[in-house]
Amino acid sequence: MVERVDAPTAADVARLAGVSKATVSYVLSGRRSGSARVRDETRQRVLEAVRSLDYVPNQSARALRRRKTERICLVLPRLGVPYFDALARELQEAVAPHGYTLVIAVSDADAERPAVIEQLRRRLADGVVIVPGAQVARADVEALVPLNVAVVLVADEPAGDGVDVVQSNASEACRGAVQYLVSSGHRRIGFIGHFPPNAARYGRYEDYRAGLRANDLHLDPRLVVGGAASRADAYRSAQRLLLQPDPPSAVFAASDLAAVSTIWAARDEGLRVPHDVAVIGVGNIAEDLVMNPQLTSVGPTSVGSADIAELLLSRLAGEAPAEGRTRLRQWELVRRGSA
Repeated sequence: MVERVDAPTAADVARLAGVSKATVSYVLSGRRSGSARVRDETRQRVLEAVRSLDYVPNQSARALRRRKTERICLVLPRLGVPYFDALARELQEAVAPHGYTLVIAVSDADAERPAVIEQLRRRLADGVVIVPGAQVARADVEALVPLNVAVVLVADEPAGDGVDVVQSNASEACRGAVQYLVSSGHRRIGFIGHFPPNAARYGRYEDYRAGLRANDLHLDPRLVVGGAASRADAYRSAQRLLLQPDPPSAVFAASDLAAVSTIWAARDEGLRVPHDVAVIGVGNIAEDLVMNPQLTSVGPTSVGSADIAELLLSRLAGEAPAEGRTRLRQWELVRRGSA
């Protein structure tokens, strides 16, 4: 049986350094000003005692004492999406200098939503960022504000009291992508989408339909397939589209991952992109540039982490107005070789 060894405490550090527990707490907080300022010699004794004992502060106790978790929660609909990966990386880099770490929660189904909301209500984090597709109701989001949780939505919806929003012109840009295909002579345009379960409406699909209607084009259900969330599923969906007796001359995919899979499926069927089939994706990810041909895509020129971090940090610092604020992240059609 392995003998349990109790972890060192702040009291142990105080005894070894010859100071009070209050002095240990003050030194480890990183403060260097105020009425309780300690001498550099004392500070060094405390830090040496910490190293000697391999002392690690109890984060839970510290959070209760300070009423801060020093965490930011990023709520995603799923993992493995290049945009979400980039956002997580850049957001972590932005909040780290201010003493915050990033945690990720996944909420892509009704069954998962209550658990995520309950954790946020229990102060899983001091601030939360919720991106499109995460199944979190607006009422649940607004209920976090009285609990002093800073909230930023990445969504095309209005801000509210204490709820900041980073909007985009994504729908306009996606409709413009369909218009671009039509203006290039395409009349049979396929669509590969996500089609999340229980969704009242699905943005990219609505944009595709609106683009067709604007050009008096009939919606052919045979040209609409799912699978945009998975490379393998998108590949199989693209094959179904391309192997039809009357296949589409262009494909608008709701993600760049699906668009890349469409290019591979077209090649495997002996088709040339864009001569036999044009392809446009959504996301404007880095992988677009290493495809042959390079992928035409609708997306932002940046992930928008700077705006998100600024909104979060200013609200956490108590420097934000009570009413919610809005930032706009510009989307555009980036024309490359695939269309």
